[in-house]
Amino acid sequence: MIIDQQLVCYKRLPNWTATTLPEMVTQKHNTKVGTWAKLTILSGTLHFYELDEQGEITAEHLFTPETEIPFVEPQSWHRIAAASDNLECYLSFYCKPEDYMAKKYDTKAHSEVLEAVQSGHIKPGRTLDLGCGHGRNALYLASLGHEVTAVDINNEATQRIQMIADEESYNVRAGYYDINVSALPESETFDFILSTVVFMFLDPNQIPAIIQNMQERTAIGGYNLIVCAMDTEEHPCTMPFPFTFEEGELKNYYSDWELIKYNENLGHLHRLDEHGNPIALQFATMLAKKVT
Repeated sequence: MIIDQQLVCYKRLPNWTATTLPEMVTQKHNTKVGTWAKLTILSGTLHFYELDEQGEITAEHLFTPETEIPFVEPQSWHRIAAASDNLECYLSFYCKPEDYMAKKYDTKAHSEVLEAVQSGHIKPGRTLDLGCGHGRNALYLASLGHEVTAVDINNEATQRIQMIADEESYNVRAGYYDINVSALPESETFDFILSTVVFMFLDPNQIPAIIQNMQERTAIGGYNLIVCAMDTEEHPCTMPFPFTFEEGELKNYYSDWELIKYNENLGHLHRLDEHGNPIALQFATMLAKKVT
């Protein structure tokens, strides 16, 4: 449930009493980046101490069940202590909606998906995630109200996505699909089709048919988002991917669409090179709108 500051709760810890308060909260500590904490007092009273980086008390509060307790801001140093023997309380953790899946399920949406949504171009609608992997984009979009179809050749991954979606009451249909077949049902159209860091694992001979199929299944006014590695003279691809785009190739496929965003910038894989650094590659990144 979305609450103040557009925050959403992703975790609630068990109830504590005066005798079971864990040491981790009675000693100096802070919350992680992007995490807000919320104390709820069920009975009794509790001391809340605001601290500086040296652990010195800068402010002291006494909380009761009637107190309107503010959120503990991310990375704010603090500690708590029981102020009565009948204390019972619990702690909840909150985050921004775009961080919910990452915080709760350790799966953060691709940066280009976040940007497409935050820019206002992508609004809730019928969405297809081609090559959804473990669901980082599909679940994020579903959390915003999208009606999501998530497909991949990894059955185990799509089953987990469906399980999470069912637990969260998201409108998600996850299942097996071989993108190389390029045979999305003619009866279905989508407002948004995305495929991030997927094309380089596909059959090179099928790329034209796959893109044509995506375009045909996109509704007028809908969008396609593609992110894929490139192999260029300036930045040769060092990974043994079956497919990479050449300069300008992806843009040419969408010559009759409106290009909302297109670049061929350097990016990084999660995989590391022999020196322990993220592998740098040139990527084709495109968000395009179907206008006719």
